[in-house]
Amino acid sequence: MRPLAELIGDSPGLAAIREQIGRLLQRPPDSRRLPAVLIQGETGTGKGLLARAIHRASPRAAGPFVDVNCAAIPETLLESEMFGFERGAFTDARQAKAGLFQAAHRGTIFLDEVGLLPEGLQAKLLTVIEEHTVRRLGSTRSEPVDAWVLAATSEDLLAATRARRFREDLYHRLAVLTVRLPPLRERGEDILLLAEHFLGRACTDYALSPKSFTSDARAALLTYPWPGNIRELANVMERVVLLTEVRSVTAALLGLPTQVVPPPREPERRQEAAPPEEAAPDVQRQDLLEALQQTNWNVSQAAARLGISRNTLRYRIEKYGLHRTGHPAPPGPRQAQPPAAAAPAAPVAPAAAGAVVAGLRWEPRPLTLLRAALVAPEGEPLPPGARRALEVVVEKVRGFGGRVEELTPRGIVATFGVEPAEDAPSRAAHAAMAIQKAGERARRADPNVVGVTVAIHTSQFMVGRLEGTAQLDQDGKRDAWAVLEELLERAGSDTIVVSDATAPLLERRFDLVPVVVLERAPGRAYRLTGRERTGLELGRRMARFVGRQHELALLRSQLASAMRGDAQVVGIAGEPGIGKSRLLFEFRQGLVGERVSYLEGHCVSYGTGIPYLPVLDILRGAFLSSAFPSPVALPPFQPSRGGDTLSRLMARGFSDEAVARGHFGAGV
Repeated sequence: MRPLAELIGDSPGLAAIREQIGRLLQRPPDSRRLPAVLIQGETGTGKGLLARAIHRASPRAAGPFVDVNCAAIPETLLESEMFGFERGAFTDARQAKAGLFQAAHRGTIFLDEVGLLPEGLQAKLLTVIEEHTVRRLGSTRSEPVDAWVLAATSEDLLAATRARRFREDLYHRLAVLTVRLPPLRERGEDILLLAEHFLGRACTDYALSPKSFTSDARAALLTYPWPGNIRELANVMERVVLLTEVRSVTAALLGLPTQVVPPPREPERRQEAAPPEEAAPDVQRQDLLEALQQTNWNVSQAAARLGISRNTLRYRIEKYGLHRTGHPAPPGPRQAQPPAAAAPAAPVAPAAAGAVVAGLRWEPRPLTLLRAALVAPEGEPLPPGARRALEVVVEKVRGFGGRVEELTPRGIVATFGVEPAEDAPSRAAHAAMAIQKAGERARRADPNVVGVTVAIHTSQFMVGRLEGTAQLDQDGKRDAWAVLEELLERAGSDTIVVSDATAPLLERRFDLVPVVVLERAPGRAYRLTGRERTGLELGRRMARFVGRQHELALLRSQLASAMRGDAQVVGIAGEPGIGKSRLLFEFRQGLVGERVSYLEGHCVSYGTGIPYLPVLDILRGAFLSSAFPSPVALPPFQPSRGGDTLSRLMARGFSDEAVARGHFGAGV
């Protein structure tokens, strides 16, 4: 069996690592010492996975493997966590505790991001490696320790020693054997092997049918630079599995950015990270501007180049305040403006007399909020791995289109739907399930991994936009935050709970179990227990069907025309949750006993970026005769309420009795 067979890929870089580690491990079984190994590679290349694989293939496989993220433990706690402490060594040290080095006795200790160790601890670590002893905080005696040291870093430690940011003597002790993990963009065909592995794993984890890549998807995977490396690839595959129902994954469904800003090669030492959402708007704005300039501000061509619809492009042009030099911005869809009396007052910074805040507007929008909280005993500090767990939470939220509104050491609050989206509640639920699944995988490797509880709530917000930046109404935030707080109080560890307002938007696709009636918020809480279901069935809770008899009669009249040989394709559009699927459900119930073929289809979120008229061409080609004339656009039927629109888009040409359901671009 070849060494490190569990590592996926056969690229030259990976083959060199296997050969290097194979020579290291070809030692007598009774060998008492193993040299320290330093693993170098960019963030997300799999340094931790390689360290575990080396441990499992080594003579110490039966011993413990202790994973220490030097960047995740606060500097004030790092010394006591790594080396232990005696009773009374500091406030609240009520009893002695062994450190992580002693926990790794006769096993392996993995020091991830060792380059971020403070200078004082570098000297103490050097002593432990050289003398094989450890002295606890507050102790006067040293205790023997036998731990094989594996270290990893994403920065150039040799350059750090020249800059006097890292001790040269410690570097030489750690780098007895140096292993370089190549970034994903340098691994060639390994990208496809890894993508297929992660795609298959996600399908298995969520009990979904297997999927495969089309040729254009494979080409896109190979050409994308993968700045987040293997971690980014795994997240993309998980998102694709959850948000698509098709068996063949295309390049469009991958949703890879057309332009990527590469990550910095060397992380800054112990500085607060920028907020997760800080850079994204600038990147998107620059992408839009370049596409518009390259197409001479042709909206159709720019939208095609970016892979989005024209309406989405117009919305983003307005959002970022873009306009052609010397010309007004391209016209976009009119935005509904709330009455002046209903708009909450926005705080305005002091300005000179006569100054006016230009471009400020408010619009009502239903948003779905997700709050994820790390689980730790009340009053106790978070365990060492909490920071990594929080990073995973942020990755999953952003991967499904969420915007981080609040970030603390113990959790986050994110919003879905700040930019109009038909499936914001579903995306939030998928993000929550991905967080839960990541926790399960982490606990299989380490039972002490911190747990995460997730709460989801949907509410109507006033969203204000000023100079391209969206802000939520403070009153709405306060009310929604209170609901999320009570949901978390009623939830158990590692569970997903949703509010009564969100349940109707999820129950068609997910399994929800009633949990408890809320006290400070209306309705009750539900626990999300199952994955997304396929099909177009409605949820189990169904209110009386009222107020849509006019639209139902129109559908029936169009069916009667189709059955006489006069083809009909009908489009139904409206805001999320307004009752489009319920209208079609009631329509179908009335077809019992009729000689009608009823075909169903379900579009994923990417459908909102598909041009509408080409979809109609597909329908005509599938159902209509070749002699069918050009589409005839008719005036839309007037809505009964809520801005719902039922419009007949074209007529004539069905050769048999069939009704095609078109559910494309809903919410536009």
